[in-house]
Amino acid sequence: MTDPTRTASRRAVLRAAGLAAPFVFTGGRAFAADQIISADVGGAPGAAIRSAFYEPFEQETGIRVVGVGHEPDPTVQFKLAVDSRSYIWDLCMVTPTHVLNLTAPRMYLEPLNIAPMSTLVEGMLTPTWLGFSVFSTVIAYRTDKFGDAGPQNWADFWDVGKFPGRRGLYRGYTGVIEAALMADGVASKDLYPLDLNRAFRKLDQIKPHINVWWTSGAQNTQLLQSGELDMCDTWSARAYAAIDSGAPVRTVWNQGLYSTDGWSILRGTPKADLARQFIAFCMKPERQAAYSNVVANGPTNTKAFDFITAERARLLPTSAANLAGLAPSNAAWWTANRTKVQERFQDWLLG
Repeated sequence: MTDPTRTASRRAVLRAAGLAAPFVFTGGRAFAADQIISADVGGAPGAAIRSAFYEPFEQETGIRVVGVGHEPDPTVQFKLAVDSRSYIWDLCMVTPTHVLNLTAPRMYLEPLNIAPMSTLVEGMLTPTWLGFSVFSTVIAYRTDKFGDAGPQNWADFWDVGKFPGRRGLYRGYTGVIEAALMADGVASKDLYPLDLNRAFRKLDQIKPHINVWWTSGAQNTQLLQSGELDMCDTWSARAYAAIDSGAPVRTVWNQGLYSTDGWSILRGTPKADLARQFIAFCMKPERQAAYSNVVANGPTNTKAFDFITAERARLLPTSAANLAGLAPSNAAWWTANRTKVQERFQDWLLG
């Protein structure tokens, strides 16, 4: 029998979190015994997650996964659900930065209790998080401008004499600071801790030559499609979207950075064991391949490439050839320093 006090409290939490709508009540219960609630990014990736993971998991186990969209930063909703013990979600799609924010000073995450797997990309399984979708920041250029001889690294991007053309950079600063340092000769393995003074001195050099400071993935794709920019930093999936539309765009994986979306479980959820089963299911190479064949993000289980064509693999960050040119973004450094970098970057843009 449903506790009316608990139900009222739960609904209040849902209203506060803005998530009342996705809940399905059957027979007077918020949850069926064989159902879990998963918060993901929604949109096209959310649809791909459903077809690659949720639906096959239900077919194999009988456990239904109800997917709901979360905010770009889900940590407030995540903490609210755990603190109130009103579990609007059982697991959530999060990045390493989110995980750090959900770990200290208080632990909000359940242990996964999943055995390591030798075919996982390094760092993709921790005690509380499994990465399954790798995305990257790279250089892209128009081949109708440069042919096969476009910029191959950040020093080339900064070289406006050798590579004249309209340039764009991300107004969001993450990735841009690292790009400036690599343009100044810092090896990707030596980036962190980031030398901000050195980075901003290098950014001073390129600032007069930046035609567009882009702010969203959709805008970035449009700038590449239309030819308004000849080169820019981009998220690899956005470069793929431009290429897929027929635009003459090439992706340069050298000196790129990558991060990962993954799964964590809300601490204390009564459905933790079911959520663990689902997360373990997401390690399967066939399932990760199904996802990466729809969304141009890389799988974390390298065996997934056994189920991905060579043509498709060339577009994905974690294929062996592409991953060799990428370095991981340091989530711990950015978690500790994001606010001061953001403030300095905005002041620099306006200066």
